[in-house]
Amino acid sequence: MANEAPKKGVSLANQQPLIDLFDRYVPVLSIAEKTRPFPATSYLEEMASRNFQSVLVQTPEGLRKFDSGDPAPRPLAAADLLQGPTPLIQAFEKLLHQRRFFIETEGGISHIVTQSDLDKIPMRLVVIGYISVWETFLRDRVKSQVPAWQNSLSSERLASAEALYQLKKNRNEEIDLIQCLQLADLGSIFSKNKRYKQLMLGASREQYDAMVRNIGKLRDALAHSQSRLPFSWQEIHEQLSFMRKAML
Repeated sequence: MANEAPKKGVSLANQQPLIDLFDRYVPVLSIAEKTRPFPATSYLEEMASRNFQSVLVQTPEGLRKFDSGDPAPRPLAAADLLQGPTPLIQAFEKLLHQRRFFIETEGGISHIVTQSDLDKIPMRLVVIGYISVWETFLRDRVKSQVPAWQNSLSSERLASAEALYQLKKNRNEEIDLIQCLQLADLGSIFSKNKRYKQLMLGASREQYDAMVRNIGKLRDALAHSQSRLPFSWQEIHEQLSFMRKAML
């Protein structure tokens, strides 16, 4: 076991189309809200009545931005803007460091996206999608690299997988035992015999175990549509980054 050779990328080709889907084809517009400029004479009242924190203001000098707490409307800068086709996963990283962006489309500035928009369905779908790809990646890796993977599971976890396998087999489902492992089981297999070093370079076993345990908690929260996720968006970004690096 200790001599298992890492074969990084052995199953990535199967997952790349899905990774590309999440990386490229879910745009920031999927979570953004439409916006429009308010007159310079009434933008404060409009903000108060709509509970807005940021607005566009049409002034005699041109289009301006105003954020709560500003002394007056200010010119828009390039750092305030995102393009409509920007992938959501890229906007996600930017929103960790800046509360809001205005979005340019062909018709001009038409939308706004804020940190609170990250909790919308498209972002949740991207996150659970990555976790699903990660789970499939681990299954493929177990098949190709850990022929004696059963030795890395407790008798209880192995019995649970075997019971599920028998149930599905009785239903005439085409399945193997590895497909009946839970995400926690897959993570545990790579925790043993220093296999985690293939997935999380420079980390300790404790760091790896904590990461995969938290990914499992996040997956469960998303699967049950919990209104409040158990991690901050910064922590979720770190989990996504770990999975992406491990798979790529």
